[in-house]
Amino acid sequence: MKDTARFSPLGPELAAWVSSQKELLSKYFESLNIAIPSRITAQSLDDLWVAWKESRVADATATDSFLNCFGVGFGQLLVDDLGFEWTYLEDEYGNDLAVRALPGIADTRVAPLHFVLKRWESGQERYVVDAISEIDAMVDEFASEHGVAR
Repeated sequence: MKDTARFSPLGPELAAWVSSQKELLSKYFESLNIAIPSRITAQSLDDLWVAWKESRVADATATDSFLNCFGVGFGQLLVDDLGFEWTYLEDEYGNDLAVRALPGIADTRVAPLHFVLKRWESGQERYVVDAISEIDAMVDEFASEHGVAR
């Protein structure tokens, strides 16, 4: 199947929303009594995930709020640590906020909000460290196949 993905820069409204979600993520660290890291790491996100799940928040609105800001935090980790970039993705599955690596070469992409939601739905624990490692290996493989350095 031919890849029909189209990528666009984030517009001002979506960029502002992403920024607001990063700020909200810091508030979750604080409210769950986890030291706010100077820089988000896979380990700090795993710690936050476990603490939030243990807080047993049952309110659907609060759950959605956390999952959105956690997804943005996960996406930002891919940007900061693995060289991805924020993008607006349109493909055969619909439209989504995404991050991508190797733009124009392999267009390796992750929809971080969807990625996090799937882990929430399946009840996964501490998945961020492993996911980052797997995604990094995948991007390395694609870069190697296309003869480009990361």
